[in-house]
Amino acid sequence: MPGKRVRVAAALTCLLLAAAACDADDADNGDRPGTAEGNHTAEPTGVADIRPEPALTVDCLHVIGEQPAPTSTTTVFLGDVALETGRRLQTAKAGGTEYPHPLFAKSGLLVRDGAVVDIEVVPAPGNGTSIGWGNGRLPARSVRVPGCTSGSTETSWMAFPGGYYVDRPGCVTLVVRSRGLQTKVHVPVGADC
Repeated sequence: MPGKRVRVAAALTCLLLAAAACDADDADNGDRPGTAEGNHTAEPTGVADIRPEPALTVDCLHVIGEQPAPTSTTTVFLGDVALETGRRLQTAKAGGTEYPHPLFAKSGLLVRDGAVVDIEVVPAPGNGTSIGWGNGRLPARSVRVPGCTSGSTETSWMAFPGGYYVDRPGCVTLVVRSRGLQTKVHVPVGADC
């Protein structure tokens, strides 16, 4: 019986050391899951809810650029997604009857190379909202970036064009999911949060 306890204790010790090493690696990179870099912080991070497949998958061919790090105007969430949250995004008429909401706020999406990311709009009473990144696709309430890679040996962030479609200016709340974690993000679309 003592042999079994020793093996269990050894296994638990290995798990704890492995977890500590992962936290140390994340801290060295400044990308600890659950923290947001930039002007605003996200709500507490939790284990991601199991959700249905997002309505829209971003096409990896629609990457409009790559960069070694997110810009100073964005906030990084879960170490994999960078969104503009530090300034009020300007809205304009969305442009055609094919769009589900009359106003549009242009704001690109940055995603770490290879990361699979889901972004979902949290419904707000009286303010319909859709999101969309990538070219030529109608917006939806939820989108997935399917793990696009640049082929570069350096860590890079990929930029996608798009933004937010809203019925009226307001604070848009998103749920961002990546690596089995999720956090809420508040984006000022035409009005402060």
